[in-house]
Amino acid sequence: MSRVKCYNCKKEGHFAKDCKKAKVKDYEYYKTKMLLAKKDKDEQVLLAEDQAWMESSSDSD
Repeated sequence: MSRVKCYNCKKEGHFAKDCKKAKVKDYEYYKTKMLLAKKDKDEQVLLAEDQAWMESSSDSD
């Protein structure tokens, strides 16, 4: 029997892409998703501050 291990169900004998069980979303999935959401939120705030700076500099002309 092959020594490959499924990263979905953690059993030996097949790859995750061939796994019959429903896809498991583990801690790393949710951690990555949370960090990406936080990054997007931070970028939006920086964009808003940047636009405010551009408006104030055009008022001084």
